Amino acid sequence: MSNKKILVVLVSNGVSDLTQASNQRYAKNILLSKKLPYVEVDGMNPEHHESREELFSISGVRGNYPQFFFVHANGATSFFGNWEKLQEINEASCLPKEILEQNPEIQTWDTFFGDVVDSF
Repeated sequence: MSNKKILVVLVSNGVSDLTQASNQRYAKNILLSKKLPYVEVDGMNPEHHESREELFSISGVRGNYPQFFFVHANGATSFFGNWEKLQEINEASCLPKEILEQNPEIQTWDTFFGDVVDSF
């Protein structure tokens, strides 16, 4: 069975909370800089209402952006975290190779996002 997965980013392009708006911008910039493909779901877009509600029910978190999900090859969707989780993975990826080798439980871009694809 394939471990391939699609990254889905739930945002709100009309969010008024300055911290959430800033976190969304930073997250998108990180994903673009890493050339990581993702599907964006805009929670403010009426066309995305059904998807937004489904993602909220999976994460258990409403009205807090951004949120990150994986859609797996079998069709299942899983929540993997919010901005803080993405930031944690990004920062861990900068650790020296020796530390990462001694601590294989540390999640990095390669271990966490290495099997992300743009489509199945």
